[in-house]
Amino acid sequence: MNRKLAKVLAVGLVLALFVGPTLGVGYAKTKLVWAEWWDPEWGEDTVQWIIDTFEEAHPGVEVKAFFAPHDSYSDKLLTLCQAGDCPDIMGMEVTWSDAFNRLGLLADLAPLAASASDEFNSQFSPAWIINYKGRAIMAYLYTNSYGIIYNVKLLEEAGVEPPTDWEELREVLTMLYDPVAKKWGIALPFAMKSSCHFMLYDFWTRLIQAGGHMVDENGLARFDSPAGVRTLEYWKSLLDENLVYPGTVKGALATGEKEFRELFAAEQVAMILSGPFEKGVALERNPDIQVAFTPPFEDCTSGYLLTGSGVAISSQTEHPELAWAFFEHLVSYEVATKMIEERSLTWANTAALGAPELAEDPMLGPYSEMVSNSASRSWIALPSLGDLCGVIMEHAQRYFLGLKPAQQALDEAAEDWNAIVTAGK
Repeated sequence: MNRKLAKVLAVGLVLALFVGPTLGVGYAKTKLVWAEWWDPEWGEDTVQWIIDTFEEAHPGVEVKAFFAPHDSYSDKLLTLCQAGDCPDIMGMEVTWSDAFNRLGLLADLAPLAASASDEFNSQFSPAWIINYKGRAIMAYLYTNSYGIIYNVKLLEEAGVEPPTDWEELREVLTMLYDPVAKKWGIALPFAMKSSCHFMLYDFWTRLIQAGGHMVDENGLARFDSPAGVRTLEYWKSLLDENLVYPGTVKGALATGEKEFRELFAAEQVAMILSGPFEKGVALERNPDIQVAFTPPFEDCTSGYLLTGSGVAISSQTEHPELAWAFFEHLVSYEVATKMIEERSLTWANTAALGAPELAEDPMLGPYSEMVSNSASRSWIALPSLGDLCGVIMEHAQRYFLGLKPAQQALDEAAEDWNAIVTAGK
């Protein structure tokens, strides 16, 4: 071969390798690692479709999924990150985020969100970003919220319309209560063993609409307020009026999550307070049951508690803007509609959740209103969550049993709560 021609070919090959994607052959793509536990839940084909559609829009990028099962995911991820090999974008639960944040492993999403696309800003609620200790540390992909779920058949048989607010709920429970037949309209988790369910489903949800706040941005108690008192007083009034299933032990608050789900599926109570996932749980136990959400309640305010699973961006990533772009893809309308339609997941996209066909669904219709409400609030990352739930339940039970006034119960709960949060910093 002519030396001059060989030199030209060699230069051309170098250019093809390094100067840009438009030259094609051998281009070194930017790699992005996405840690996730969702292969079994979404299907590997769906996970790959999410990656493929992002890569099509970003031809210079290669996304690699790192899968670990949910029950071992957090430990594996912490080990990787502490070794300096943290994935760029990581599936994250709120209950894990405090441990990652304390080790400085989570990037602050706020600067990235400040330059978000118009599509993102118009379709992603600010309540879906989790702020903790003054930083935005994670954001939801799919969400849950809590409200009154009812048995359609039982209300129809009783000639009762679904309640539309908290006082109508009291009226409906009064109509459903039958002391002779020993029937109650609702079962609620007032047992210590279900303390987290009480804190999230009953106390925190009700507190928001009473005009109160659970905690400040540092996780310290704000629930010891008039709104907190109003919240406890509401639940105690239902207990005192014998409108809540009392459990099998007289004088004790023994009903937990397992019991209220079994009672609801067996059609022994007409209502529970929980999230949209209860439909699937009830159908597993009773394939003939028909369930629906009531219209979203309001009190002094509207707004609902939002929880869910999401993602965080690693503080170790060399490509924070690209990782943010992948997050925007995950919550895009294209991905959201697929996940809602094919996986029945309540995806964090207001446009997808507001689709007309979704509004007709007896569970997802009201739910989409709740999560899209601008007054809804996300819970924040908290250390020692189980202990904090126990604090709320322990002091609430003492009030419910008449052992102390509501304000004293909340003051003492706040003192114990703050001690746990402060110790966990």
